[in-house]
Amino acid sequence: MALIPIRDILANARQESVQLQHHYLGVEHLFIAMLQIRGGITASLLEEQGLHAEYVMDAVRRRAEKGTAQRLWVGIPYTPRTLIILDIANDLAADAELPESTEREILSAILAERDSLPIRVLKRLNVDIEKLIKSAQTYTPIRDSQPLDIRVEFGDLFDPHESIDGEQLFVLRRIFNEYTRIRVDRRLTGFRNALILVVTPIQADGREDSAVVVKIDQSDNILDEYQRYESFVKMALPLQTARLEDRPVAPESSRLAGLKYTLVASGGAPPLDLRTRVQMLGTGGLGGMLHRELYEQFRRAWWQQKRPYRFQAWQEYDWLMPPVLTIDVCEPEELPANPFSLRVPVNRARLNTKMKFLQCGDPIVIENFVVQRIDRDNGVLKLAAGYGAEADKRAYRIDVRGCNFEKQTYYRGQTLDRVVGKVWKTRLEMMADAMVELEPDFDFSARTIPCGDLQLPNPILLYEDMLERYVNGSMSKIHGDMHLGNIIAGPNQSLWLIDFGQTRDGHTLFDWASLEISMLGDGVMPLAGVRWDIARQILACVAAISNRQPMPLENISLLSAMSTVSTIRDIARECLTTPDDWSEYFIAVALCALRAITWKSMPLGGRRLMFLLSGLAIHEVLNQENPSGEKPSADPSVPMTDRFVFSVPGLTPPKTELLSDEENFTLRDKRRDKKL
Repeated sequence: MALIPIRDILANARQESVQLQHHYLGVEHLFIAMLQIRGGITASLLEEQGLHAEYVMDAVRRRAEKGTAQRLWVGIPYTPRTLIILDIANDLAADAELPESTEREILSAILAERDSLPIRVLKRLNVDIEKLIKSAQTYTPIRDSQPLDIRVEFGDLFDPHESIDGEQLFVLRRIFNEYTRIRVDRRLTGFRNALILVVTPIQADGREDSAVVVKIDQSDNILDEYQRYESFVKMALPLQTARLEDRPVAPESSRLAGLKYTLVASGGAPPLDLRTRVQMLGTGGLGGMLHRELYEQFRRAWWQQKRPYRFQAWQEYDWLMPPVLTIDVCEPEELPANPFSLRVPVNRARLNTKMKFLQCGDPIVIENFVVQRIDRDNGVLKLAAGYGAEADKRAYRIDVRGCNFEKQTYYRGQTLDRVVGKVWKTRLEMMADAMVELEPDFDFSARTIPCGDLQLPNPILLYEDMLERYVNGSMSKIHGDMHLGNIIAGPNQSLWLIDFGQTRDGHTLFDWASLEISMLGDGVMPLAGVRWDIARQILACVAAISNRQPMPLENISLLSAMSTVSTIRDIARECLTTPDDWSEYFIAVALCALRAITWKSMPLGGRRLMFLLSGLAIHEVLNQENPSGEKPSADPSVPMTDRFVFSVPGLTPPKTELLSDEENFTLRDKRRDKKL
């Protein structure tokens, strides 16, 4: 395969410099230009170390940052370091008796110089620079478009109706390229679109190696997960747990990548995720397993390494909600003179006020938001605030539809000076759409929701008030996505955690609030049914757990399942910042449960329960502040839930207000208007 000559690389490097508005040609532009060569040496060598070319390009662009449109000189001059690199490359080409330098010589020169921006990025990505230097001199790239000759079999426990597409099979074979045969034993469940499999590798002589868990997903997600594992998890894992002992497999010819989790001390029957285990075997003994095999194993290195953390709830939980806005990109000339503008840093009070009145088609200008994800298949940019702590930087999510990725270069971490568009949907509309799918037997636009003798506050109308609240909590290392699908059960009641894509330092109680809603939505409600009246019965049991009262249930299976929820609450009690002050936990539950009503992967009954659970959690927060149960109004005709007082002792919070009856919309009206 012929190597790309320097003249072509320089042409692409100049184009990269122009797109980044740098107006000079640096080593970073040369390196990105080489990464853009399909099947090239640079991309292939990084692929061997588990990195996708586009992932590294994004990392280099983030480190270089975008320049300004203002030019202070003519042309695109080379930086001094670039001139040194090119001189070294020319010397290497002369030594090899080549007419001009190629990708190989430029890469070798960059690696030899050792102090450029790309090298610093590679070191942060844990790339073995010495291995790159040795391989660059002799490596000959081979195109991997042809599938490897590895036989894929399917075990008796694999559902034949579950298909694995060709691209996923290609990555799967690349993961096990040292074998000639593998057996896919079981597909594990999850909330995301990732493919998670239990796979048994088989030696050429028929001997079976230990089963492993394989995850195949978009390459960015997989590589982010590996980086988080290296940063947060690797040195804090107990002995018996899932480990990433190999680098990811990220073929350059695919947008997918794969990870292989080794289950230390595994053996016996193929492992399965807890969601499947609950469906197959019930919940007997599950609470004890969670406490013994999960909490006790990880608590010293994770949840009990907590430190005081005072924050507004939105800083940890806003990113869980649907996007604040979804907009359709348009040309600037299509906007009126004074469109609504939303810029970072965000003025929350102004945003919350304006969001009540924004409608489909309203013009809007987005400024200084950061690219979080790029959905190339659907032409969608996913933006967020992009600064602050791990969760904080993902707040104020905005989806921008209709982007032209052929015309404009975008990369993760890029700050967009200005995006012009028109509103397609607001967050409130998305949650209302989700409620319509739940077919409620009540008016979900009302201020209160009937639930037995209680009138629960409507979480759709009050979630913003929850997000505004200050929380006197704690921060620790958390899993960040701890649900039944990410906990693997093996023989002898052993448990392993997988999927560290969201692992970070965050609110300590987030993990247990997430696990509780997963247990209720995916474990309890499938046993109980889907009707609203059944969801209210289960909610009464949750309320009994909160009040330490006997649960009003006679069904043994449901009692066993609810006892697991009780165990989760016992664990959460140990993680409370202030003993017996449950407000920080109920705020977490309220927001985690409300986001779950939009999850298509959760059964209908579970999503119905989640809406009620969110209302109950808000009710509990209010009761923490008003334990006497007295109405804050002297007028007995005004229900307590119509006149909430949001206050924290010793704190003057921002002024908040409920929607008026005139502002309070119903989706039925909106759907009728759209039909008209």
